[in-house]
Amino acid sequence: MVEQNKLFLLKEQADDATPENVLTAANLFEVGPDSKIEPDVTASEIELVSGGFDQDLAVIGRRRANVTLTAPMRNFGAADSGITPQIARAFKCAGFALTENDSYWILRPSNTVRYAATVWEYSGDLRASQCLLTKAQNVKFDWKLSFDFSGDNYGKCEFTGVGRYGGAPINATQPAVAKNRTAVPPLTSCTVTINGDSDYRALNLEISGNQSIDPSVLASVASGVGRAYITTRKIKFTSKVYRELTGTASPETNMLAFPPTTGALNLNYSAGSEIDIQCGYAQITKVTPSEENGVQTWDIEGLITRNNFVLRILGGNSSSSSSSSSSSSSSSSSS
Repeated sequence: MVEQNKLFLLKEQADDATPENVLTAANLFEVGPDSKIEPDVTASEIELVSGGFDQDLAVIGRRRANVTLTAPMRNFGAADSGITPQIARAFKCAGFALTENDSYWILRPSNTVRYAATVWEYSGDLRASQCLLTKAQNVKFDWKLSFDFSGDNYGKCEFTGVGRYGGAPINATQPAVAKNRTAVPPLTSCTVTINGDSDYRALNLEISGNQSIDPSVLASVASGVGRAYITTRKIKFTSKVYRELTGTASPETNMLAFPPTTGALNLNYSAGSEIDIQCGYAQITKVTPSEENGVQTWDIEGLITRNNFVLRILGGNSSSSSSSSSSSSSSSSSS
């Protein structure tokens, strides 16, 4: 079976404890080949004291699933197209509220959003009933955004989720899907602000949710796994920047100040401002001298305080501020 022939479908569950049973081409989630569903099944070996070394069959217990999905950062349509970006669906299952306004889809952390995902992975052959279908259910995600301005050329979003394993793979036929051909914006024409200072020249930037996911125990079902919970969230960032004179940028001064210095961490990129990240309160917590190709740099770590994180993706309706929970703006060509 060919790795590049894999296909993933992701659908938000109407109830975060009830898996979806019908996924179609409209639920396509375009990801890189390193995406996967992995079973995480517990087993207890039976050793008996009976006058000699003896053992019995191992007992198979709870069946969890680990899910990894990596996708490029991009919008799926121009302003007012109303086409929901794929990663927005996964962010909703990471505890984010989705709204649209001023031509943008807007994602913010929330403590009241309780979506979970059903994820299907089709592995291999495109002929009828010649691939394997693996299912994960009740999945909730942690997330990470990566921007390597000196390397990858485009932003990446990685979701790592935990949920219920849907059982051993079955033979299946991949659905026919239509790919969205909206271009992935390059990491150029960028505006980067770190700790309220726009003078930092960043080589990379990574923002991660640091969310802990706990799949609950439910002994009444065969898998032994119920709904998943997001139990912690502590948004952090790391960045490698060129070292500057202290009159231009001084991360250690900001780190050592008391009370701690906080400032905005922002990223806006592409000529059409297609991706916009706004973090109103960021605090630097660690500064390490380093180098990149012989040039002096700082490795900076920090905290997004107050969970003040907003991700804006072009393509929403300019006159709407409605919640996505009542919106069905999607199509098979964008899903």
